[in-house]
Amino acid sequence: MNQASMSNQIASKFQGAPVTKYLLILNILFFMLDVAGAGHDRLGRLAPYLAFTVPSVFYDWQVWRLIGFQFLHGDLFHLFFNMFAIYMFGATVEQIMGSRRFLAYYLLCGVAGALFYSFLVIVGWLETGVLVGASAGIFGILVALIVVAPDMRVMLLFPPIPMKLKTFGMIILGFGVFTVMINGNNAGGEAGHLGGALLGFILMRKPGLLDWAERIGSGASMRMPQRKKKATRRYEPKIKARSSMREDASEIDRILDKVSAEGIHSLTELERKKLLDVSQKNNE
Repeated sequence: MNQASMSNQIASKFQGAPVTKYLLILNILFFMLDVAGAGHDRLGRLAPYLAFTVPSVFYDWQVWRLIGFQFLHGDLFHLFFNMFAIYMFGATVEQIMGSRRFLAYYLLCGVAGALFYSFLVIVGWLETGVLVGASAGIFGILVALIVVAPDMRVMLLFPPIPMKLKTFGMIILGFGVFTVMINGNNAGGEAGHLGGALLGFILMRKPGLLDWAERIGSGASMRMPQRKKKATRRYEPKIKARSSMREDASEIDRILDKVSAEGIHSLTELERKKLLDVSQKNNE
């Protein structure tokens, strides 16, 4: 792949997803500022002011840390894997939700991760420590994509094997639950992941909870579907013909394959509507 085609591919990846692009830029910028002149400490010069700890937020009322910690990372590998996840999945979710709603969703999932971790510290299940990283918001993104396109196939980095998104989600969430239950290595971080995923699931089930984000300004044209109240009772066959069910499943598989291969920006308006309709039916 030459440089021009690579640039075009990256540009198309962020088409209709400015928030995802700026999240990547801000996280990298914060990391560079954090480690500049920080010596050999694992946490850098910004951590004393932005990293999340239970005492700093609940005793000293430094509530800005609920947002600030989401832009700090412990080391280069921590940053790389989180930014890779945002790059791979963030644009797709933003293009579906709309930029304003997506930003609110992402940051709130990060806050939920810190609060769930705090709850486990306060009840004595976990020891207090320092929380940094974008992972809680990223787990919210993963949950959103799992709800919309559970059968979309992803390629793992280690090991490099293809897997359905819902299967991947069950594995990493199951690992997080197990780690927290046994208070294992990085249990605090896994608690943050679970908190972000839990709020993400709630917000995807109740998309109206983020309507306020739309009113702040005009977002992208694509928005999460809203449930409509039934005006009148309609009597329809409860069971579709098997041939129709097979056709629907085949069409969704084709759309998911297209998203996996070319990105959601490649879908037509009809294909986007079909995908969102199926997502809404699955949530009912």
